[in-house]
Amino acid sequence: MTRLELWPVLIAFLVFLAIHLASTRRSRGPAQCYTGPFDTGKPASSTIPTRLPTFAGLLLLAVAASRPQNGFERLPDAGEGVDLIITLDVSTSMLEQDYAPNRLEAAKDAALTFIEGRPTDRVGLVIYAAEPLALCPPTLDHGTLSRFIDKAGIGTLEDGTAIGAGLAVAARELEGSQTSRRVIVLLSDGMENAGTVDPIQVAQAIRTLHGDSLRVYTVAIGTGSSSYGVDTETLSSIASITGGRLFDAGSPSDLADVYAAIDSLEASTLPPEGLFVYKDIYMPFLVAGSILLALGEILRWRLRKVAGD
Repeated sequence: MTRLELWPVLIAFLVFLAIHLASTRRSRGPAQCYTGPFDTGKPASSTIPTRLPTFAGLLLLAVAASRPQNGFERLPDAGEGVDLIITLDVSTSMLEQDYAPNRLEAAKDAALTFIEGRPTDRVGLVIYAAEPLALCPPTLDHGTLSRFIDKAGIGTLEDGTAIGAGLAVAARELEGSQTSRRVIVLLSDGMENAGTVDPIQVAQAIRTLHGDSLRVYTVAIGTGSSSYGVDTETLSSIASITGGRLFDAGSPSDLADVYAAIDSLEASTLPPEGLFVYKDIYMPFLVAGSILLALGEILRWRLRKVAGD
């Protein structure tokens, strides 16, 4: 990838050109070539050919002044950025339509918007109902991750809500992470009614094994108008134990605000522009421009000498 600022090129070229034209006007006039005894009476027009190297040299110097750079995109190193796992409830209750079109689709849309804003972070996906399933490990291939999120639906797993098992699988997906900052975003609209792993014990194990390097942000989904109840007490305890925070998303707009808050709390250490390594390549333009300017001056000097100036 090559980048070049065009405005400096134009401004520098116009400045160089103005200086050159001003110095040319101060001369006594165009040089005339000696044509020998076979003079036809018409002066030889040599102004344009002799100025071409000068104009080309000025343009190359203007390009050099704009500091052209050539670079390549690099992927974050293993220890850079933030590794995240979105842990999504896909139990039947997520089909409730208190969110438009339903809770699951609203949660998926918010998740897709969230990962679009974190291009330098590895993000993975775990879904859970009566049992958990890791669909995508933390990856920079957000296109593939987005397809997994789109396809996540009800019926893939046996119905139920196993919050503890889902959290345990999400933590396991981060075991190989080498980053110093890891995050689990756990979304639920129900309470633990399946599985054999207690969510609080899983949170305590995460705290013991990972300390402050792994935080769990829990999100309670639902307006409370349905027959399904969300266990905010358990979700709050999970977040508190792991150094995270509970978010109560009572509406679809709240979901967007939740992800925006998590985005600010876990800001990426690698801005998009920081993923490009650039090297200056102005030197060839500078050398070529200087040579052409020198050539133009030599041609003018030889013309003046031939004309007897």
